[in-house]
Amino acid sequence: MRRRQFAALGLAALLAFSLAGCGGKKADEGRTSGLYYEAAGISPDAVLLTVDGREVPAWRYLYWLTWGCDQLKAAYDAAGLTLDWSETLEGTDLADYVRQQALDNTVLYATVENWAEQYQVEITDADQPQMDSLWAKQAEEAGGEEEYLAQMADRGLERSEAEALCEDALLYRKLSQLSAESGSALAPAEGAVEAFAGERGYLTLEWLVVPVTDEADRESCREQAASLFSQINASADPPAAFAALEETYGTGDSARTFLPGAGVLPEAVEEASKTLEEGQWSGILEADDGFYLLLRRPLDTAAVAADYFDSRLQQAAREAEVTTTSAFDTLEVPTFYERLTAARDGARDDAGT
Repeated sequence: MRRRQFAALGLAALLAFSLAGCGGKKADEGRTSGLYYEAAGISPDAVLLTVDGREVPAWRYLYWLTWGCDQLKAAYDAAGLTLDWSETLEGTDLADYVRQQALDNTVLYATVENWAEQYQVEITDADQPQMDSLWAKQAEEAGGEEEYLAQMADRGLERSEAEALCEDALLYRKLSQLSAESGSALAPAEGAVEAFAGERGYLTLEWLVVPVTDEADRESCREQAASLFSQINASADPPAAFAALEETYGTGDSARTFLPGAGVLPEAVEEASKTLEEGQWSGILEADDGFYLLLRRPLDTAAVAADYFDSRLQQAAREAEVTTTSAFDTLEVPTFYERLTAARDGARDDAGT
């Protein structure tokens, strides 16, 4: 029995890669076929671990392990390198790294399921249109339902498990929506979002930009930016003047709330924005791609609230009590992936693809 340190895959990815939330079957009740069984010798339905008492069947963990191995293999292939599981990443060998990432993700989504039970959030008939929309969106992105199901099968999933992906995506969405409802059981305590935003340094900004697409035009662009700055300073209502100029020189997003370091703005421009008070606009800020004028707005707490919810979910996952089985503890990643690849090749040969 142990607590896991959680290394989160971005929670937005939950909508694309989430797992379903049902209790697992016992090993002697499970399937003895499929890619996962061939690769690991474990029934996909066998309980592989528990998260705060929730039984997690093997297919959920093996899905994430397969996904991680595939991502790593693709990165090595793209670099023209041979995957060597003994190489290190972040101080651990690749096999242990992928193994831990898969466990972290599995624990996260088991926590989603636990929260759904705790806060009485469930999928109802009224949610079916959203379910259909999520399924259709993922199928469309894959090139159609037939191709989507083929991709899921190549990752070791049956159709029922692929459909279950959409269910957990919707559970996560509904939990997030519940957290945004004032007075709900998941609503943040008063001042919690503001404190969270202050600790991390969130910014709410609007900006104008005169882009430099040709270095030969840089000086004329500088003069254009200076003209904009003069118009704002000369106005009796500078914020209104700034807003009017956004129609031509803005990004089309109005105010944006983001974390520094997210790559939303050039680094030097972002650093300058931190010195502004709410309602204050900047001077002309030069970057490689152009000239910027910033206006700092009051913090948009609604935009931060979703990130705060995610941070709470991640914290719960970090603190979850996880118990693993001997089948989990003895699973060797290189052997698993080698056998999985062979099983895939055999399935593709049988399908004539």
